[in-house]
Amino acid sequence: MEAAHDVMRERGIRAITTNAIAEQAGIKIGSVYDYFPNKEAIIAEIYEEKLAQVRGFLEAGSERIDRAGWRAQLADLIRETWTYQLGIGLDRTIVDASYYYEDLLRIARAHSQLFASNYVRLLRRLGTSWDDERLFDLGISIYTLVNATWSYWRLRETGDPVAIERQIVLTIRLIEPALDRAP
Repeated sequence: MEAAHDVMRERGIRAITTNAIAEQAGIKIGSVYDYFPNKEAIIAEIYEEKLAQVRGFLEAGSERIDRAGWRAQLADLIRETWTYQLGIGLDRTIVDASYYYEDLLRIARAHSQLFASNYVRLLRRLGTSWDDERLFDLGISIYTLVNATWSYWRLRETGDPVAIERQIVLTIRLIEPALDRAP
């Protein structure tokens, strides 16, 4: 799987082949097919694994947020989550793959729902009076800000952290009504 990710980084998502993966891994092509039916399955496995790691990190970090300092704590968690996910190899290459492969879109949708559910639990723990449906919708909106950061970097061909800081500001602004005022 690491060889597949290396090929994607070097050649781009559209240029990846099972032959290139086998070559990068130093194995015969038949060995790739012993474990995966095709390149899409390899990419899906990488994507799903990375997203699960990020969710685990985010969920653990959410548990440290308290009502009194939630804004600063959430800002720190978002920054830490970006550092973590980039550190484990969840990069634009693998995120961009979700635009090309249907299985990855399915995985991204499931991830967005789990991500949103994490925000429902967090906001419920912090004392919101909003109902779960409204909180879930808010969580999905917050998830789109994560995607906006990836899109900004793709369109600007940069990894400028200003995109993360904008994501933080907008996330906090979206959450404030759920914690500061009645629905």
